Amino acid sequence: MRWLIGSVVVFVVGCAPQASSRSAKLSPSARIVQVAKRYTGVPYRWGGMDQQGMDCSGLVCRVYWEVAQMRLPRTADALAEMGKAVPKSQLHPGDLVFFREPKSRKITHVGIVTEISAGEVRFIHASTRGGVREDSLDDPHWRNRYVRARRLLSSPPSKEDQKRSDRSGR
Repeated sequence: MRWLIGSVVVFVVGCAPQASSRSAKLSPSARIVQVAKRYTGVPYRWGGMDQQGMDCSGLVCRVYWEVAQMRLPRTADALAEMGKAVPKSQLHPGDLVFFREPKSRKITHVGIVTEISAGEVRFIHASTRGGVREDSLDDPHWRNRYVRARRLLSSPPSKEDQKRSDRSGR
C-alpha cells in the first residue's frame, strides 16, 4: 500500500512542472488570454472577483493580477485611463476594449481582447447576460457601444504565443 501512495504522489508532483513550463513559455499577453478564458462560464456578480461571480472590471483586475501582479483600478471608467491608447485596427490579444451605454458619459463596460481573425476582434468579458463569455466587436450591440482600447502590457503576443494560448485556453 505504501508503494501505491508513493507512486501517486510522485506522479502528481512530476506532472505539475510540465503544465507550468508550457505556460511559462507564453508571453504575458498570451497568458492574459489563457487565464481569462479559464473564467468562462463564471456567473455575473456585481462587485465580484472570484469563481463565485465577477463583474467586468473584476475579471480584468483578477486576470491582470494573476498574470502580471498588476493592481488595477476597480471600475471600467478608471481602467479606461490606464496604459496606452490603441487604435482599433492595431488591437492585439490582451488589450482592453471599453464600452459605454448610449446615454452615459462614463465608460460602463470593459473586456479583454482574446483573438483577431480575418478582421474580427473577439473579447472576453463578464456580462449581465450570461456571465463570463466571449463576444465579437462585430456584434451590433458591442459595435454601437465601443469607445476605445488600451494596452497595459508593453509587448503583444507573437503568432506562436497566440496559437499556444488558443490551444491551452479552450
